[in-house]
Amino acid sequence: MKISAALALVATLAVAASAAPAYSTDSGWKVVGDAAGTVKFHIALAHANPTAIVNKLYEVSDPASPEYGNHWTREELKQHSKPVDGAVKRVTTWLSDAGITAVTPNWCGDILTVRASAAAVESLLSLDLQTFFHTDANFTIVRATEPWSLPAHIAADVDTIFGLHAFPVTRAHVSHVGSNGMAPQAGKVTPSVLRSLYGINEQYSGSSSSSQGLAEFQHQGYSVSDLAKFIQEFNLPKQTVRNITGDGQTVIGHTEANLDVQYIMVTGSLIPTDFFVQKGNEFDLLAWSQDVAADPYSAMVWSVSYGEDIETIVSSFDDSYPTRFNTEVAKLGTLGKSILFASGDSGVYSRQSVDREFRPDFPASLPAITGVGATQLNFDGSEDTGTSFSGGGFCLSKYFTRSQDCTYQNTAVSNFFSKSSNLPPSHLYDNAGCGYPDVSAQGVNFQVVVNGITQGVSGTSASCPTVAGVVALLNDVRLTQGKSPLGWLNPLFYAHPEVFNDMTKGTNRGSGIYGFTAIEGWDPVTGLGTPNYPKLKQLVLSL
Repeated sequence: MKISAALALVATLAVAASAAPAYSTDSGWKVVGDAAGTVKFHIALAHANPTAIVNKLYEVSDPASPEYGNHWTREELKQHSKPVDGAVKRVTTWLSDAGITAVTPNWCGDILTVRASAAAVESLLSLDLQTFFHTDANFTIVRATEPWSLPAHIAADVDTIFGLHAFPVTRAHVSHVGSNGMAPQAGKVTPSVLRSLYGINEQYSGSSSSSQGLAEFQHQGYSVSDLAKFIQEFNLPKQTVRNITGDGQTVIGHTEANLDVQYIMVTGSLIPTDFFVQKGNEFDLLAWSQDVAADPYSAMVWSVSYGEDIETIVSSFDDSYPTRFNTEVAKLGTLGKSILFASGDSGVYSRQSVDREFRPDFPASLPAITGVGATQLNFDGSEDTGTSFSGGGFCLSKYFTRSQDCTYQNTAVSNFFSKSSNLPPSHLYDNAGCGYPDVSAQGVNFQVVVNGITQGVSGTSASCPTVAGVVALLNDVRLTQGKSPLGWLNPLFYAHPEVFNDMTKGTNRGSGIYGFTAIEGWDPVTGLGTPNYPKLKQLVLSL
């Protein structure tokens, strides 16, 4: 995970109300006045059949299912995303009665984007809006200082409201070698090292529709000139980004974005690559998922290296937000898209205090996400160790339980608990939740060109695009044989742990005392292990 932009959030639900928002006075955000002008927010409507999407996702993603790979068309997904009967009319009438008519539904009609004056929004949702200024980042943002609430007659029609309470975090998520307690340098990770380590000796066929994408936030653009120098320095095939959408900058290169672009093109060599930057200063993953779903030509595989601890998300929105975001990602999976997120760079603590219980990362710990942890090279160039910063653990079971939501990993996680001899104190984590990360890859001392200079960069933000490029290459292999894209990866991966290089060393305590320790098989440090491309290729061709 890029030790950079993520969230420092706020929000909740009244007759339907949300959690009381909060912001820290030492976070850099200061109130500079009442909100004015036009405000935009989103209303996620409750689905008529809330289980249909997730059920379909499992059906088409389980390699033992006769429906494996039989993904929905966009029209089929739209039909199964219908809101509760009458919900659209009731909610839009409520908005109209308040004088709000600038309402735009998303492509499948289950999320409404609303634009209205600050005063109208305050009255509508019974909250107070203020203008905040960040002294270091030098920008302003309008945010609510109170929970939102809804009248009783539409409370059951709304899952959640987003876009009014999230404060962007301005600290960086990528770490340079030697900083932030990163693992000791044992050798530089270059394109040739990475491809050799994972047995990758192929590139894009040029004849399939395989594609890969990167999502960035808060103006994290990549540099065209840095990419060109990277390709030249490491003697790689010439490649440029296919599509730039959102607010993409391509002149000023930021470390996070440069790392993502340069290394997804290493493992997913010559695969058409898209680059998305969310407009403005937001970090809104639910809105990002809508942008991906709305574009019928959006990339098949997405690498995202941003996140926050799940309890911060819930305290900032409401307890339905993780479930709704998981559903939105599940939608993408039913279309055959693979969504990978970095698992975080604070070990078991997800950037929270190390003197308290473990805090699982959002969204890497969600079932519909493939979470990617980090490993490091040994001094002899071999690989068997997870890093101390590799985010991992267990999602809180009040949101997702392994027995119900992540059944594909029951055997793997049970094996971990039965064979581990060095578990942390049990009160620090929820062992009934879904385990993460799912897989891992190198994450220390990647050689990245930034502002024309090659430098070492570390983090699970290096691991995630590495694995995503492998998946895109596997999609190319399948598509050229007339097969479907892989889509949601987790059931397939857990059914075939033999196609990964098992990591058996390392403890992800971050800067704290406790953490999980890697063992043979799946563990909450490195997941199933790192990709073995020849074995993965053989597997996906057999399906």
